[in-house]
Amino acid sequence: MLLLLTNSLDETADVLVGLCAERGQSVFRFNIDLWARYRFAWTPDGFAFADPSGRVAASQALTACLWRRPSLRETAGWVGGDPQAREATEAELHALMREIAEWARARGLLRLIEPNGPRRVGRLAQMRVAGEFFAVPEWTMGWGVRLPAGRRMVKRLTTEPLGPERDRQIYVQSVDAESLSPDWPWLTQAIAPGTRDATALYVAGRIFAFEMEQTRAELGVEDWRTRVGAHADAWRVWATPPGFAARVEATMRRLGLRYGRLDFLSGDGEPTFLEVNPNGQFGWLDDPAGWPLHRAVLDAALDPASALQNEAIREANAPPPAESSVSTGG
Repeated sequence: MLLLLTNSLDETADVLVGLCAERGQSVFRFNIDLWARYRFAWTPDGFAFADPSGRVAASQALTACLWRRPSLRETAGWVGGDPQAREATEAELHALMREIAEWARARGLLRLIEPNGPRRVGRLAQMRVAGEFFAVPEWTMGWGVRLPAGRRMVKRLTTEPLGPERDRQIYVQSVDAESLSPDWPWLTQAIAPGTRDATALYVAGRIFAFEMEQTRAELGVEDWRTRVGAHADAWRVWATPPGFAARVEATMRRLGLRYGRLDFLSGDGEPTFLEVNPNGQFGWLDDPAGWPLHRAVLDAALDPASALQNEAIREANAPPPAESSVSTGG
């Protein structure tokens, strides 16, 4: 049985559950935001979930575990008391999810997506490693020092949302560096060359690459995600340059990741690397006619070869395999 750790808003989990039914694969979905509707117990003999319909997932029956999005920060609704009680309960539930993931990792059942990936592989680590294989805009992180002058892009090191309701995001934006207070920890970056946002989904050695049909100038934005209904914008298969797949493979192996969505700017020359999201969304890029991206993720989640082991970092430094190929998603 495949255990999906996620929340009720996860549309990708909806598709994965449907594909499991199609191929006769047993699956149990735990939606962390609906935790009070489930029953759960863990003793020295193992743990077991029971969902609202009465279906049970016992640890002894699990054959794989996929960490999708077991986050309460994406769900606005809450039942369970005052803000202090909510904070305490969220902390307990998130800690439990990590315990389950580590239980699965120790048994070779945690597959593909690393729960701690976004923290272990931060923006600075990404840029240092990717800089060996791709063009990466010059960057500076610090405070109390003179920052590079001129127009710069400002980024956050953390991807966590802000605000008392955890509903605010600060997106990448350009500023005059002279206007930034030296008393604040800033991450600034030179404005990258390129005309279109592009992305490559990496799934255990398989690469699916896409770029936006419209340029940033045509969209009139610096970060396409700031647009209302941004995921409805048209994307197309990206004809990546020679050697691109091998460089993506090398980057991900060095970072010790088996899954991630890598963002670039494409244009007339070589693509410019922007960042890796170790648990990046991809649903809007997939073709509902056959769900090739979702199928690739499910295949990897069920494949013991994609198990996340404690020696993942050591394995990442092993000699690279033969060059991967970029898929069109068809």
